[in-house]
Amino acid sequence: MKDEKYNYTLSKFSHEVRNPVTLINSFLQLMVQDHPEVATYNYYDKIEENMTILRSLLDELTDYNHAANLCKDEINLYLFLVKFTESAREMLKKDGIDLVLQKESAIPRIKLDPVKMNQLFSNLIRNAAEAIAPNEGRITISLTCDGDNIDIKCSDNGCGITQEQMDTIFHPFVTYKKDGNGLGLAICEEIMKGHNGSISVISVPEEGTEFTLHFPIS
Repeated sequence: MKDEKYNYTLSKFSHEVRNPVTLINSFLQLMVQDHPEVATYNYYDKIEENMTILRSLLDELTDYNHAANLCKDEINLYLFLVKFTESAREMLKKDGIDLVLQKESAIPRIKLDPVKMNQLFSNLIRNAAEAIAPNEGRITISLTCDGDNIDIKCSDNGCGITQEQMDTIFHPFVTYKKDGNGLGLAICEEIMKGHNGSISVISVPEEGTEFTLHFPIS
């Protein structure tokens, strides 16, 4: 788990920043109500855009702080992923990306936090989609169980990750994307730690990437 002192500091920072951000946003809305012409100012849209980015970052900081705080329920993991992939598949169609779900063995019911699982798989699918060239992509999620553990692999045929990047890919605030904030995979790792599991990655540049989620059944 994250160091408690670090977690407290990050939580306090997020809270202290959110307050003035909320006030600034409120003042902007009031200003536009009283002076509608402000919205036609050349840079007003940029101000709104950056406020949205800042709020999104604060939301992700909150998600990171609470990633390992779970509300578990016994679920059928395969059926959960069937529903998840049905929804995600529709969103990926517009980019010409196929999403495939494969069950390679019987999968027992397991206690997980379904909300956090949805967040985790959404992050992985989004990262995979961003790494794939439009109209020529494929993402595969496969499940297998050896009796003691469940392994889920999420693989893609995207641009891949260099070894140097893989060394820091789960570190918070480390990103190799133009508009990334470096929290998506850090959140995934914290969610897996909260489930007493682990996440690992292998990748070949220009060929693809595979993330493995390892869940102990007990």
